[in-house]
Amino acid sequence: MAASFISIGAAQGADLILVDPPPLVIPDAGFDWSGFYAGLNAGYIGGEAKSVGATTGVTTNVPVSGGLIGGTLGFNAQFDRIVLGLEGDLAWSGATGTAVCVADPAYNCQGQLDWLGTIKGRAGFAVDRVLFFGTAGFAAGNTKANVTPAAPAITNTFTGTMAGWTAGAGIEAFVTDAFTVKAEYSYISLSGLQAPVGTLSGAQASNLSASTHVIRLGVNYHF
Repeated sequence: MAASFISIGAAQGADLILVDPPPLVIPDAGFDWSGFYAGLNAGYIGGEAKSVGATTGVTTNVPVSGGLIGGTLGFNAQFDRIVLGLEGDLAWSGATGTAVCVADPAYNCQGQLDWLGTIKGRAGFAVDRVLFFGTAGFAAGNTKANVTPAAPAITNTFTGTMAGWTAGAGIEAFVTDAFTVKAEYSYISLSGLQAPVGTLSGAQASNLSASTHVIRLGVNYHF
């Protein structure tokens, strides 16, 4: 009888199947954003150019606005869902504006931004084919300032390059396996340029600066 009990118990034990729990699956970030890319962008720039008398401190603010179009070159490295990168762009700008010169209302002060370039870092969060990102970095632009009508004893014009910083945010998405479309906002602050005596004023130098808002749409090809 004892032998039968042992035999039955062994048979029932053999019928038991140990089932391992299913492995924990952590979904990956989906599409891989790593690699180089290049593209084109276009948009709108608007803001304010400023001229400050180096001696008197008298300030003239000139509203400027216009379109811009240019190219982009960059690189991404993806770590799980985090995407880090470096991006540079260079664009022609048609931003111009005119205001009455505060120091002498008989004249108009004109400002123009001829080109705009940035080198910036990008950090984003990837959701498969969509990337939400922020940017920050270095910015530079070439500006042209004029005084009209022509005033005596000065050149009435000055051209130079300003430098500064930029920060912004945007969204980019793959529409094919190689092409993305992008929308981005940037704030750009430029300064550090002085027009000497005899250019915009016969009495003092003028310190020039600009602060602008840029909205761009772009298309990139990812290699």
